[in-house]
Amino acid sequence: MLRTLKTVSAIAAFATLAIAGSASADPISWSTNGSCAVGFTCNSSEMNFLGSDGTTVVTAKAWSYNGSTIQSANLGKWSGGLGVISAGESGSPQHTVDNSGNNDFVAFYFSETVDLTSVRLTTYGDTDISFWIGNVSGVPSFTGLDLNDLDVNYGAHVDNYGGNENRTAEFGAGAETGNLLVLAALVPANGWKDYFKIKTLYAESIVTPPTEPDAVSAPATLLVFGPALFGLAVLRRRNARKGAAVQKAAAEV
Repeated sequence: MLRTLKTVSAIAAFATLAIAGSASADPISWSTNGSCAVGFTCNSSEMNFLGSDGTTVVTAKAWSYNGSTIQSANLGKWSGGLGVISAGESGSPQHTVDNSGNNDFVAFYFSETVDLTSVRLTTYGDTDISFWIGNVSGVPSFTGLDLNDLDVNYGAHVDNYGGNENRTAEFGAGAETGNLLVLAALVPANGWKDYFKIKTLYAESIVTPPTEPDAVSAPATLLVFGPALFGLAVLRRRNARKGAAVQKAAAEV
């Protein structure tokens, strides 16, 4: 009986996995120093890049905080990656994401919810960063907001420190799942000015939201519980036969 119950449980568990689906387990990267995604916008106001999975697109837009409010900025693409050109800036290293004068940042909106892991930075000075990760219903606008509003909307920003070298900055374990990444030069600057470009984004996988229990269709429900019910019926019939045999033997005695 115990063996039969284990078999029934295993069948039901397998059926459950079959209808629940699973997240893409392959790591994904988005290179921002190459060509934009075909058929998508690619100019100083917005750039789109196709992931290594061939389907997930990330939309990048540049922003700059002048100490009072956030305003849109121009996005540039070079061999070293993406940089920001805010009002009044020109030339190197002002075409980077920096916190010299204005505090520059790039907002990345992903077409899927992803488990973000890290970002590759090209240095033009120090490479300290601040970042926010959250979930939004569409490409957000930050015009007129300030950096405190980002903390309110997406949780307190996280800082990651590095020196004057090309490096991969890890987002760390925890709340790194979302479809929005806001990546800035360190907020606020700690005395050292940061200048870098954003070359590659990395994610562990696409995250698939779990299916709601009431959203399971009748055929799917039968697929999950049908094998288990069938197994229990077989078990009851077998036990009934054993009971009848025992009663017959007792009557003959």
